[in-house]
Amino acid sequence: MSTRHARGITLLELMVTLAVAGALITLALVNFQQAIDRQRETEATRELWSSALRARQRALATNQPVRFVVEAVARPGGTRTVVRWERLRCENTWDNDSCPRLACVNTTCRANPECCDEVGPELVLPRTMNAASVHGLCYLPGTSRAVRPGNLGCMRGQVDNAAALNAAAPGNLRLTFTSPRARSLLRVEPLTGLANLLDCDSAEALQSPVAECTSG
Repeated sequence: MSTRHARGITLLELMVTLAVAGALITLALVNFQQAIDRQRETEATRELWSSALRARQRALATNQPVRFVVEAVARPGGTRTVVRWERLRCENTWDNDSCPRLACVNTTCRANPECCDEVGPELVLPRTMNAASVHGLCYLPGTSRAVRPGNLGCMRGQVDNAAALNAAAPGNLRLTFTSPRARSLLRVEPLTGLANLLDCDSAEALQSPVAECTSG
């Protein structure tokens, strides 16, 4: 009468099993991290949009320019990119051409707190998100007209120069990501300063393609 012996697992089979298990775990972790990154990016994008609406309101209410600054800031765990708006002081209270103070044209309120009467909440961007296009976006005093002159000057001395204001119209500001997430556009209407958000993978963008979603 023959005796049946249980067949043991070989070293090669064990190695293959562990390799497959390791690959599956790695894939799951990558997918999980991507989901977390996408959620953080979406939240930051919406917060930036909300901040733009608030900045416009403050420019209207206070008759002072309100600009956005995107800068690298030392934080626990390393340097991070931070976005916030700054309500700027003027040289006087009767002439909008004096806004902002001359000493504040090329510096931020983080570097010189005397330049600001108020700052918005700090938005720490995910490391996968780039919002450099928002830097210098400014709502002009009293009118809330939006400009992005390419600097931090908020069109000082040019608030009555229609050609200069038109040339500095912000248009569609691109928010990009190093993750697989499609870019978003912060669309700022120059005359009213009203902003809306367009995700480039949304049904609206796919039905009516926007150049900034595909170029560059």
